[in-house]
Amino acid sequence: MAPALLLIPAALASFILAFGTGVEFVRFTSLRPLLGGIPEPGGPDARQGWLAAVQDRSILVPLAWDLGLLLLFVGQHSLMATETVKAWMSRYFGVLQRSLYVACTALALQVYYHVLGLGEPLALKSPRALRLFSHLRHPVCVELLTVLWVVPTLGTDRLLLALLLTVYLGLAHGLDQQDLRYLRAQLQRKLHLLSRPQEGEAE
Repeated sequence: MAPALLLIPAALASFILAFGTGVEFVRFTSLRPLLGGIPEPGGPDARQGWLAAVQDRSILVPLAWDLGLLLLFVGQHSLMATETVKAWMSRYFGVLQRSLYVACTALALQVYYHVLGLGEPLALKSPRALRLFSHLRHPVCVELLTVLWVVPTLGTDRLLLALLLTVYLGLAHGLDQQDLRYLRAQLQRKLHLLSRPQEGEAE
């Protein structure tokens, strides 16, 4: 009974974390922190701005492209997630069904990048960031190591698998002093941005 009762505060903590993350996401994506100095909601200047925007072809055409790209991504995700399509793909592609789903998702994102003229995502990164990525394993590997090692029992075959994959992941993780200096500079930059008062806050 006691272990079951411990799940209650854990579930509440998870809910609070998820809810707080959602609130922070809405705050982060709101127009006021992004644009700053926009007219008060509901004011006459705001209404005139919206009226002018919906009559401006130079604004409506990009919005239509954005809508089409969003519908492409959402439609691909929704259609391929239906039971009918998954059953058909499993019948003809077997275990590759999930891989095909991921590939189509990546293709939809590539169309998005191509239409917007963004090119390869990594091409937007600085040389120092690309150098760091070449020395750094993806954070999802931490999850893999947890799955490999945090188990009730560890058989010989499971131990061999865990050891080999741990060594493989460790050998590819080779940060040096230049990488650490870059990470430290990025951390200081983010802390500086977070410490700045937002526009409109009381001084």
